[in-house]
Amino acid sequence: KVKLTFTLWGDVNSGANEQTLADEFNAAHPNIEVKFEPVPGDGYGTKLTASLAGGTAPDVFLVGEGDFRSFVDKGVIEPLDDYIAKDDAFDINIFQKSLIDMEKLDGKLYYLPKDFNPLALWYNKKLFDDAKIEYPSADWTWDDMTQAAQKLTKQENGKFTQFGFNAGTWEYPIYTYLWANGTDIANEDGSKAEGFMNGEKTVAAMEKYVALSKGENRVSPTPQDTQTLGGDSSMFMTGKLAMMITGRWVKSDLDKSDVEYGSALIPTGADGTRAGIIAAAGWAVNSKSKHKQEAYELVKWLSGTDAQKLRSKDGLVLPATVTELEAVKSAEQADKAVIEMMDYAQKPVTMRSGNGPLFKDEFTQALEKVLLGRQDMKAALDEAAKNVDAKIK
Repeated sequence: KVKLTFTLWGDVNSGANEQTLADEFNAAHPNIEVKFEPVPGDGYGTKLTASLAGGTAPDVFLVGEGDFRSFVDKGVIEPLDDYIAKDDAFDINIFQKSLIDMEKLDGKLYYLPKDFNPLALWYNKKLFDDAKIEYPSADWTWDDMTQAAQKLTKQENGKFTQFGFNAGTWEYPIYTYLWANGTDIANEDGSKAEGFMNGEKTVAAMEKYVALSKGENRVSPTPQDTQTLGGDSSMFMTGKLAMMITGRWVKSDLDKSDVEYGSALIPTGADGTRAGIIAAAGWAVNSKSKHKQEAYELVKWLSGTDAQKLRSKDGLVLPATVTELEAVKSAEQADKAVIEMMDYAQKPVTMRSGNGPLFKDEFTQALEKVLLGRQDMKAALDEAAKNVDAKIK
């Protein structure tokens, strides 16, 4: 028997579906024995990188969209095009085209999709009802959302008891905000930061964004507030937060609580531009595997129709295959906006360029400096842009 291993982040319990798929694969492939070895806790990427460098990595592993480019640039991902071209039994068109496009880099396909989650605006219905404010609509701009957030923010005896929106430091919601305002932290091919990360539009937009979580009239918790209160999902479920931009993965916790929630399209910029982003994961074949053909068969199995149905049955993730997603769309009511946001998805710089992590790290550090009061926005982004371009050069 050919022996294969595969991995993803999480423990055996959270990976129960993958274990089921492994058992079914073994039953259907008597000449191959697959072992599922999940990586619990934090540091999945670090551990995977170390095992790849040491030659001990699994034959198949899961990669998040933010690392698609970096792992390909390391040369550790096997391109799948030749395998698919020789495989008459496999049709790549079963998958959503937008997801396959995400998993193609420089014209080659390196991943097959596990599942995906577009970000959307989630809102606490009770807090809106109590404040007698209409629920978010498709016509909302970011300014409309900010105005609603002001009405949904409460203080008692000088202390905040409720916030309207979480303007956190996670870069994905910030990207959607910048794109909606006609700007980005990098040029299209991720080769330049000057004039983009510190451009006038970016500086102005970020000053407005940071103002949401600063000062006595803020509508957003500070990062320290969010940490103290257990995170935005916890605040949302306990009535301390009215709105947040996040993915469908929160649905599991929300459904276990008694919170009444809804989802809406992410607001537009002033000119009507709407932007979204998709969080996705893709299965990859280790380029150093001794059994690449068998590993490809496993990747197909883990990405196939039955796997998509199994993972999406509880509604936490969306199926990456066309037919299965259409079935979800036809039945979905509460989270319809989440699915619709995939039509507005753009690629962050980490997916457009191997330099992406440089942009992300410097931008995040600049934002932290501003929030801590160490620098103003212009100075922080000027320094960040200079650092990125110097490192690229």
